[in-house]
Amino acid sequence: MNNKKGQSLSMNTIIIAILAILALVIIAAFFTGGMTNIVGKIKSMYGAQPIDTQQAIAECNGFCSNYELIGLEDYKDNFCGEKTYELDTDFDGKIDVTKTCSQLGVTCSAITNEGGC
Repeated sequence: MNNKKGQSLSMNTIIIAILAILALVIIAAFFTGGMTNIVGKIKSMYGAQPIDTQQAIAECNGFCSNYELIGLEDYKDNFCGEKTYELDTDFDGKIDVTKTCSQLGVTCSAITNEGGC
């Protein structure tokens, strides 16, 4: 006769439970902002990617439009130089120059009318 003194869980059940708990921890970290450091580290591993001048100008115009519509100071700060753009001017895939919105020649009447940067 088989004398088992207790119930046992199968190995599959234990592994699935561990994976489920791990997934819940990752989801909780994502929604509470705990993934910010991890995302930053991953971005720094791959290095900064240069962008086209036209993309930078479009983003600067977006900051201006958003500041005009919403009035949030973060948009003004980004437009006024907090945000810099690493540009590839000769299309070789390498960063050639770093510029701000004003150095790109982008103007914003909404910011200028309120005293400028």
